[in-house]
Amino acid sequence: MPRKERTTFIVTLPLVTSPDDVSRLRARLECARRMFNVMLQDGLRIVEAVRADGRWAAALKLPKGAARNDAFKEVREAHGFTEFAFHSLAVAHKNAAGFADRIGSHETQTIATRVFKALEQYLFGKRGRPRFKGARRPLHSLEGKNNKGMLRWIAKTSSLQVESGWTIKVRMPDLRKDEWLAAALQFKTKYCRVV
Repeated sequence: MPRKERTTFIVTLPLVTSPDDVSRLRARLECARRMFNVMLQDGLRIVEAVRADGRWAAALKLPKGAARNDAFKEVREAHGFTEFAFHSLAVAHKNAAGFADRIGSHETQTIATRVFKALEQYLFGKRGRPRFKGARRPLHSLEGKNNKGMLRWIAKTSSLQVESGWTIKVRMPDLRKDEWLAAALQFKTKYCRVV
């Protein structure tokens, strides 16, 4: 049975930030950048181990089909190259680094997913080797998995909750003049992203 299509909107709203808000948001983006880099470092090590495994070379020689896909899956799982394993690893790194009060589990897991997908493309030769994020190429956004993590939209106050006790107001346009935005805000919020 095909999935029912849902109306989806991508809404961009400017935040009304104070200098303190900007400083605190930068600190969170820096945590996210560090998490990205440590996950990429671990992930590249895992990719090297997968490629060095003789079962990977054997799987490459198989004809395309279910048997080949199963062989690839078996090697990947044996080395912990799964999205779920990356989520667990990322949360462990976040807690070990003492970032629990600055970046939530959902945000950490989206970083892990981002790294995992880039490495998966690299592993299968579809893209080049992912690069680390440095001071000149920082991470520009942080997002959650749903509207229940640290980052969440609070419709009643038209604000973004960054963490418990810290919200940032949103500069809302006149909804009487913007019918599209008024309609979009009536639907359930899937997740929030700070850019």
